[in-house]
Order: sequence, then structure tokens, then C-alpha cells
Amino acid sequence: MCGNPLRAYLDDELFNRLWAEGFLNERAIRDHYIREKFSALKRDRKPKEIIHQLQEEFSYLSTETIRKIVYTRNGEAASGK
Repeated sequence: MCGNPLRAYLDDELFNRLWAEGFLNERAIRDHYIREKFSALKRDRKPKEIIHQLQEEFSYLSTETIRKIVYTRNGEAASGK
């Protein structure tokens, strides 16, 4: 992940200013990026392949962590609990 992963919401200048001032949460941005990338790729590939690719890109995260990120929204499990 490089550059502005929130380009759909913030232009680069605003993103960089908010980042420099500490208003953006790196973990939340990373998780958003992972979810968006998973959604974009799932039309053409199997979830297991995508999760493996994401794990290679974010090698410091375990496969299980990436699964949790992909299948969890707003801190709640996909089952709605």
C-alpha cells in the first residue's frame, strides 16, 4: 500500500495534511484498503487466493488476521454479533 488509499474520499493534498497532523489512523486505513482490494478481486478470483495475495503484501499480518479484517465490518463480526 502506497500513496493515498483514500483517494475516493480525500484528495492527495488533504490526505497528506491530515496524515502529517496525526488525524488519520494507519490501522483503519490499512484495513479499509484490504477490504476494498478483496472486494475488487473477488469477482475474478477465489477468496483463498486473494487472502494469500494480501498476506504476501502485508507479510507482518497472519492469514487469520487478514480473514478477520476482510470478513469483519466496523468492529462487528460478519454474523452481526
